[in-house]
Amino acid sequence: MQNCGFGWQNRVLDATLVASNTTVGSLPVTNLQNPYGAASLGFRSLIEKAGDSANFTMTLQAPATWRVFSLHRTNLPETGAQWRIQVSNGGTSAIDTYVMACPVSDGQCVWALPSDVTGDAVTITVWPNTDPGTWIDIPLAYAGPLWSPVRNFSSESTADRALGQDSVVSLGGQEFVATRWYQRKLTIAHQSLGDADASVVEQMLRVAATGRNTLFLPDPSADALTLAKRGLFGRLSGGEISNPFGAADRHAITFDLTERL
Repeated sequence: MQNCGFGWQNRVLDATLVASNTTVGSLPVTNLQNPYGAASLGFRSLIEKAGDSANFTMTLQAPATWRVFSLHRTNLPETGAQWRIQVSNGGTSAIDTYVMACPVSDGQCVWALPSDVTGDAVTITVWPNTDPGTWIDIPLAYAGPLWSPVRNFSSESTADRALGQDSVVSLGGQEFVATRWYQRKLTIAHQSLGDADASVVEQMLRVAATGRNTLFLPDPSADALTLAKRGLFGRLSGGEISNPFGAADRHAITFDLTERL
């Protein structure tokens, strides 16, 4: 098990994005650069025949560090989907996962490399393996480095959820519930951050305050299905940074992370 990881430097937002497959004009790949999780504001790629995929390339002006790749709020099936991630640097391949299974949970899939890789371009290809005449919706994506504090989060961290539902109770006591949305939340307590960690936290919270989303992975070394189930991508905020142990190299802070819908 590795210490938790935060993905807060999303290269998708800085890159030039190009999609190579059949897309919908009103839902271009550049929509991945907005922070919203609605399919009506995301990227849509058409599946016109068997074997079609959603494919997009991110190109940077200079090489950067990559570690984690993820898609969120998609309509991909939970089983049967496949994807391929290719990182290149100056036209030379740095990483190629080749076609592999794409486990999906709650519409998201995550792949974490065992270590950092440097490159100036990334291509992600996704095959839903569904019937022709459908489409792939990808509202949100993360691709970039992963920051891990020197010590892990506390056991006081909790998971919660917010429910969007309308409930009506009849005269006989019967309940009729209409569910509109289900939103996951995490409270991430850190009680032993180092001095260097505290500096990164300030930068991360400053970026999050602009409305950008942050990816959180409790254990980046977990398998792909576990990453998809436990990873969370959304709005991050944090409380005060304290020094509970005086002059020691220890700082405490509690983060709130809310899934972006």
